[in-house]
Amino acid sequence: MNEVVDRVIHTFGMMRNLDEAGLREARESVDSYISTLSSAGETDPKRLAVYGLAYLRNREDGTPQGLTGC
Repeated sequence: MNEVVDRVIHTFGMMRNLDEAGLREARESVDSYISTLSSAGETDPKRLAVYGLAYLRNREDGTPQGLTGC
């Protein structure tokens, strides 16, 4: 799962201008989220990366209007 988290943080870091503390916080947050998804049965690394990136974007920007976040 570390590879998935690394991929998400790398991509998110390219999209946002975050300092080391921001990246560290994002890493901890997405690591927990990916672990939850993984323990629920999601094992596809590509899907986990997409979900992790969407999670971080939603956390930073809020839920897009018209979406429930489910």
